Amino acid sequence: MKSLARPDDRMAVFSSGAPDTAICCFTGDIMCLRGQQYDAKTKKGYDFLPSYRFVSRIFNDADLVCGNLETLVSPSNPLTKDRKTDDNGTPVCNAPAGLLCALKKAGFDMLLTAHNHCCDYGAEGIIETKDNLDRYHFANAGTAYPGEQAGAGGNYCIFEVNGINIAILTYTHLINQRSLMSHEELDTMVNRYDSERVGRDIADARAAGAEFVVVYCHWGIENTEELTEYQIRDAEKTAEAGADLIIGSHPHCLQPGRFIETSDGRTVFCIYSMGNFCSSMERDINNDTIILRLELARAADGSVTSALSYIPCRVMHYRSHSFVVVPTDSELNGGISDRRLREADERIGEVLEKTEGGTLPRY
Repeated sequence: MKSLARPDDRMAVFSSGAPDTAICCFTGDIMCLRGQQYDAKTKKGYDFLPSYRFVSRIFNDADLVCGNLETLVSPSNPLTKDRKTDDNGTPVCNAPAGLLCALKKAGFDMLLTAHNHCCDYGAEGIIETKDNLDRYHFANAGTAYPGEQAGAGGNYCIFEVNGINIAILTYTHLINQRSLMSHEELDTMVNRYDSERVGRDIADARAAGAEFVVVYCHWGIENTEELTEYQIRDAEKTAEAGADLIIGSHPHCLQPGRFIETSDGRTVFCIYSMGNFCSSMERDINNDTIILRLELARAADGSVTSALSYIPCRVMHYRSHSFVVVPTDSELNGGISDRRLREADERIGEVLEKTEGGTLPRY
């Protein structure tokens, strides 16, 4: 059973498993689009928990679970089902607080907020989203309250998990609604990617005790497995800056990974996009996803060793609910065998087979 204490603004202590071992799960984009909101609407509010019923056991067996929350949770502004786009036709993302309730019950511990929709309702949207994340007791990083200096201070969290210190940092390369923010607000409230900033923040996290550093980057082009030159370049820079694991988000589809060899002799895995973890987008590529599973252990010499694997999943209609995340492996989903799961499993394998420099094994 997870227990969480907050000795300060950046440190959380988890004690749930064997000493000197830590199991972490990471997901891609947690969306809350119109279809999802209509599907979850009840007479009393919104119930999103059915979407995560098949992955909650996986999460509850982990020590730390983190995902990219690609939506605001801003009650003063219209939900996405009531306002899909702005006046220029740009999509707007805003969810009811019931989403956070479901994610907490499903087992998420940390949600990241540096993404292209974080400024959809200006500073008010950021502030109210952070208020709700605090209300539901989520560790979070990526955006900041006015005066917190999101970029300058190194917007990250460190988790002590069974004696192992893990830092999680997050940055966005993309912002849709810049015009709703002043230059000062963008500089201080949004963790925008800058290679020098990343280097400073990782060094800061290491100085604060981090033994393993995870960096999320919101980047790339939507709905394609093709990588951009800047994804490849900035992944290399982030690895050289000291990251131990790099996780991409934004393209809304799974992209292959790469094992990056750094100049100091480390091997850093980067998965350029984890895809949507849950959304109402319709194409197969938008509904094929994975859970990235990280196992850390304290070696006899005091160092921390790591092992990665993945759990393939498919977002699909199941019984009365339309957007349910289901592991493709029947041993992990309670015995469900379905053609859609088999086909998704094959597509996911084909994408990850393109990983350069090594192989990401299945869990």
